[in-house]
Amino acid sequence: MSFEAILHLIKNEMGLSPETVGVETVKRIVERRMQAVGEKSVASYCRLVECSADEKQALFNEVSVPETWFFRDHEPFKVLSAYVKKLDLGERPLNVLSIPCSSGEEPYSIAMVLNDAGFNKDQFRIDAVDISTEVIKKARKGVYGNNSFRGKDIVYRKKYFEHHDGKYIISDDIKSTVKFHNSSVLADGFMRGKGPYDVVFCRNLLIYFDYETKCKVLSTLHGLMSKKALLILGHAETGRMPEGLFESLHLPGSFAYHKAGISVSKRSKSASVIASAISFSSSAKKPSKPVVATVAVKKTQAVEAVAPTVKSEAEWIDSIQSLADKGQLKEAITECDSLIEAVPDSAQGYYLKGVVLLAFDADVDATATFKKAVYLDPNNYQSLIHLAVLSEELGELRAAENYRARAERLRKNAQDSVG
Repeated sequence: MSFEAILHLIKNEMGLSPETVGVETVKRIVERRMQAVGEKSVASYCRLVECSADEKQALFNEVSVPETWFFRDHEPFKVLSAYVKKLDLGERPLNVLSIPCSSGEEPYSIAMVLNDAGFNKDQFRIDAVDISTEVIKKARKGVYGNNSFRGKDIVYRKKYFEHHDGKYIISDDIKSTVKFHNSSVLADGFMRGKGPYDVVFCRNLLIYFDYETKCKVLSTLHGLMSKKALLILGHAETGRMPEGLFESLHLPGSFAYHKAGISVSKRSKSASVIASAISFSSSAKKPSKPVVATVAVKKTQAVEAVAPTVKSEAEWIDSIQSLADKGQLKEAITECDSLIEAVPDSAQGYYLKGVVLLAFDADVDATATFKKAVYLDPNNYQSLIHLAVLSEELGELRAAENYRARAERLRKNAQDSVG
C-alpha cells in the first residue's frame, strides 16, 4: 500500500479532495502520525489506519480544518433571526443542524440568536456535527479564548459568557440547547431520524469537495430538511449547484436557499420578508488597491435575437472591478457569485472573490476561495501569493513556504519563456 491509499481514504470517508487540502499538507500530517505511533513506512501506517478506528480518527482530526469564531460573517445570523421570527411551527420545537460545527462557535451563535429572537430553551434544539472528535470535546466544554471573539460587536459576550482566568465560559442555558455528534456527512444513514430540520447551516465545508461529492452532500441535506427549511452556505461554496434541489433567495451578503419547488410568488415573498428585516451595514472598507485581473474570454455560441443578453467572463470581471473600486463590496461579492454560477470553472472568479473577501477581513473564507482558484488553475500566481501571506499570518509557516515556492517557480518559468 502507498500514500495514495491514504488520499483515497480521506476522499471516500471525509469527502475532502486532496488538491483543496493540499497533498503536501496531508503528507506532513501522515508523517507526524507515523512518528507518533512508531510506524516506519507509509505501507505499515496504511495498514494500521485500516484496522484501527482510533488511528483513523486521529488522522481525520488532524486533516480537518477547525478555524472558526463566534458570529463569523454576521449576515447569515441576521437572516436566521429574520427567518425564525416569521415561522409558524405550532407546538413543535424549531430544529436546526450545524455542520461542520468545529469547536462549537457556530451552533452556540445560533442558540444566542434564537434566544434573542424570543425562543426559550425548550422551543428549539440544535444538532451540531463534526468529523473531528477533538473539536467536539472542546465544543462540549464551552470554554473559549480571545481568538474565538473577533470584530468590534461582542456585546453577546457579556450577556452569555462568564469571564474566568482569562477564558470565557458559555452559559449553561445556551450550552444545554446544543447536542454534539461525531459523524461524517458521507456516512450511511447520516443523522437518520433526527430531522426534519427547519434551518441548516453548512458553511466552509463544500469548498473542500469536488462537484460529485458536493451533489451527494446537498442531496443528503435536502432529504433531512423540512419543506420550507432554510439552507445557509458559505461565501465560496455556491458556484455550481446541482439542479432541482435548491433555489437561492438572492439575499445580499448571505447565501441562503430554500428547497426547489416553492412557487415563485411564495419564494419572492419569503425573500422580501427576510430582506426587509435585515439592516445591512455600509461600513465595509474599500480595498487599498483596485481589483485587477486579466482573463481570456471564452467563445460562446450565437443566440437568437430574442434571447436575453449573456455576459462574457471578461464583462463580469470588468463589473466586479468597477464595483470594488467604488467600495460597493457586497455588490461585488454578489457579482462574483454570478460569474462563478455562469462559469463554474472560473479560477479568476474565485480569485476576485478572495480579494473582495479580504476587504471584509474574512481571511479564512478568502483563504478557502483562493485555494479553490488554485485548484481550478494551479498556475494562478496571484492566488498563490495571497495564500502564502495568509498562511504566514495564521502561523502555518510550512504551508506559506510551499505556496511561495510554487509562485516563485511560476515567476521563473515566465521569465525563462520571455528570455
